[in-house]
Amino acid sequence: MSKLEKFEVDCLVIGGGVSGIAIARELSSKFDNIFLIERNNQIAQETSSRNSEVIHAGMYYDQGSLKSKLCLKGKELLYDYLKERKIEFNRCGKYIVSTSDKESEKLNTVYENGMACGVDDLTYDDSLKSKYPFLRYNESIFSPSTGIFDSHSFIHSLSRDFQSQGGNILLGNETLDVTQSKNGFEILVEDKNTNHKFLVISKVLVNSAGLNAVHIANLINDANNYEEEYVKGEYYTYQGKEKLGSLIYPTPTENSLGLHATIDLGKGIRFGPSAFVVDEIDYSLSKDQKLNFVEAVQTYWPGIKEEDLTPGYSGIRPKLKGIKDFVVDSGGVSNAQYVNILGYASPGLTSSLALAIEVSNRIDI
Repeated sequence: MSKLEKFEVDCLVIGGGVSGIAIARELSSKFDNIFLIERNNQIAQETSSRNSEVIHAGMYYDQGSLKSKLCLKGKELLYDYLKERKIEFNRCGKYIVSTSDKESEKLNTVYENGMACGVDDLTYDDSLKSKYPFLRYNESIFSPSTGIFDSHSFIHSLSRDFQSQGGNILLGNETLDVTQSKNGFEILVEDKNTNHKFLVISKVLVNSAGLNAVHIANLINDANNYEEEYVKGEYYTYQGKEKLGSLIYPTPTENSLGLHATIDLGKGIRFGPSAFVVDEIDYSLSKDQKLNFVEAVQTYWPGIKEEDLTPGYSGIRPKLKGIKDFVVDSGGVSNAQYVNILGYASPGLTSSLALAIEVSNRIDI
């Protein structure tokens, strides 16, 4: 067997979704020789491109949690970045509605939690009845700092920033194994385009591999005891005549923020995501889930019929079993450092620039 080629780098980031790209961009000011590897042939092909493209305000997450902290900081950084780079966004706001007394109690909990976390612009607002008479609800709160944006342009802009600062991106390159040596981490990589295998030796290793992050964390650190849980979400596009100027969210459920109505930048309406646990990564839409989907939407939009919704797309969230929060697991072995980004699902897009700063602060150089 021929000896593998070895390449020494200062820092290697695994994963070319929004978290990896944002982190690599931030770290490129610290490291001269920094690489990002992505197993797909384009960046942001998985969780980062299969979502609602919502800029979250931050009212749902536990006070003091990483999700809360990164969402609040990330929201401001994101709006500033989008304005500076002239990337399209719409600070359209969103209404969260209750459809029963029990849900109204939950709605009030969301309101109080948001205010406690520092989301100080929430208001109870009853103007939906006149704006959108086709909706049915008991009470609603309005979040003016929620928005939507062109996430693809954002991620590609971060990628250009990274590369213009001297960073390198290798697409179609998959991490097969990680071992430790006296020189740092040795990462076995396969170029899937040529089947060529090589070793990357790095003193700093950042694992932001999304759906594959727990697997890679296990390779980095045998003591890792996190377990992944894949939660699938499906989206349908609305074909009816009604229009919305803001997002409409039901009160949140255990697994998600509920089946909401979002608008895209062209003012089209889509519903989603649903939320159900799956064992494998499969992006096809499940026909047997559509009726449940329609019934969930009908709780606040009773006139919706099954034929009004056409299949859109699906996404899979890389959650962690038994853990609601993001996990940034960092540490060192001999003379090398690692950071694992685990359970990084919603509000991942909103939080990405703040996450990048968090990771940078964990790395000593």
